Amino acid sequence: MELQRKEREDWRLLRIYAWYRLLLSVLLLGLFAIKPAMVGGSNPALFFITACAYFLTTVSASLFLRRPRRQLPVYSLMLLLVDLLVLTLMTHASGGLSTQLSLLFLVTIAAGNILLSGRMGTLVAAVAAIGILYEQFYFSIINDQAIDSLALVQSSILGISFFAVALFSQLIAHRMRQGEELAEQQAQDIANLQRLNEQIIRRMRTGILAISADRRILLSNEACQQLLGLADPIAPLTPLDGVSLLLDGAHFAWQKNPGARSLPFRNTGESPEISVNFARLSPDDDRSGTVLIFLEDTSQLTQQAQKLKLASLGRLTASIAHEVRNPLGAISHASQLLAESPVITGPDRRLLEIIDQHCRRVNAIIENVLSLSRRQQSSPQAIPLYDWLTRFRDEALVLPEPDIEMEFQLPEKALLVRFDPEQLHQVVGNLVMNGLRYSRKHSGRAWIRLETGAVNQLPHLDIIDCGPGVPETQRSHLFEPFFTTESQGTGLGLYLSREICEANQARLDYIPRDTGACFRITFAHPDRLN
Repeated sequence: MELQRKEREDWRLLRIYAWYRLLLSVLLLGLFAIKPAMVGGSNPALFFITACAYFLTTVSASLFLRRPRRQLPVYSLMLLLVDLLVLTLMTHASGGLSTQLSLLFLVTIAAGNILLSGRMGTLVAAVAAIGILYEQFYFSIINDQAIDSLALVQSSILGISFFAVALFSQLIAHRMRQGEELAEQQAQDIANLQRLNEQIIRRMRTGILAISADRRILLSNEACQQLLGLADPIAPLTPLDGVSLLLDGAHFAWQKNPGARSLPFRNTGESPEISVNFARLSPDDDRSGTVLIFLEDTSQLTQQAQKLKLASLGRLTASIAHEVRNPLGAISHASQLLAESPVITGPDRRLLEIIDQHCRRVNAIIENVLSLSRRQQSSPQAIPLYDWLTRFRDEALVLPEPDIEMEFQLPEKALLVRFDPEQLHQVVGNLVMNGLRYSRKHSGRAWIRLETGAVNQLPHLDIIDCGPGVPETQRSHLFEPFFTTESQGTGLGLYLSREICEANQARLDYIPRDTGACFRITFAHPDRLN
């Protein structure tokens, strides 16, 4: 790539020199036609023939150089040698070195050392010096004159100046090439850095918005669209309030009090809960200018809080196991011994059954709490949802209950979710069993349906039943621990399911329906890193 760029640049310089040759040939012919005595006075015929041949040569070379060719040094050297020959003949036809035509050698030598570097450039200067000296000797011989020492000194000085111009031109050309290479490298580095920044910003799971002083969006990444729950990409120069009224209100509040922190919010019902931070692009500009808005999914913060919560819960359950379970075991054992006594009558035996029943219920609550504290840390991984649901369906269809009806809407094979496979089976299995139980209790039909989909590139799984649904008054308490509407329930099933989802950076929500209940697991982006 670098070699091709250098070749294109050298061909551009050669074309510029070809236009110079064409212009020079036209000027020399025009000058000869206007005032022959000024140029070609010593031998007009030779000057005219040489000028016409030079004009034809330059025209042919200009047409020949319309397309880049590979032998650039060869073409350049041929053109330069032709120019030196033509200038030598014209100088001779004009009376020798006394004319100003000899100064044109300097232009040709400078151009030669820019087009050709190193020894080939020095060769051009050497050929020019030899041509000048030869012309001086030849001019003296054909005119039967003795060699003028002054003319010899002038030609020698001119020859030395050729080498000086060659060296100076090579230094300039070297510096120019170094400057061009440096500028090209810097431009390439800047372009690579810009592409890198664009890739990083686009792939970041943090939403980034850049807005102008009049609150119009200048830049946004894909994460913004997902976090704000937007169906279409954000178009440039869109007003901020046209994207999110809540975000625009948070920005207005931040302008009034930059030290205040905005509360997390959800832009839409299906979007994740996000926290927002603001920063000015120019820290010195505190009133106007570009403002950067950073949107963060609070699930990561929730996951960290979950780890602290589980650590505290582990210490709590250890106390429960010691302080509650041991006395509970003693009560249960005592009731069993009493049940074996022959003096226990019917009403008293019923009381013992109630004691045993509630001992088992309390023990089940303790087991659920202990299972939560003993639960291993989640290890989310990319799971093909199609394959996972296929295996789940095959396992579910072999359940012993013959009246169970399960419908599956399998996703495309390419749909991936990020979740711990064992914990996903635990959550979905718990939700399915709840749905089957409420469906059978409400309609006498054990029916459940699993549907998949994606909103803003976030895949989700819906577990739908035909039960009575959840009353609106109870929905706010649905995922609270120990909240239950059944006399035999522990109230920890949905709570544990949501805890597991949040530990995998997913969400478990209740979606209201006209009939039945729908619990939706919204998974994290499959490219998201933990």
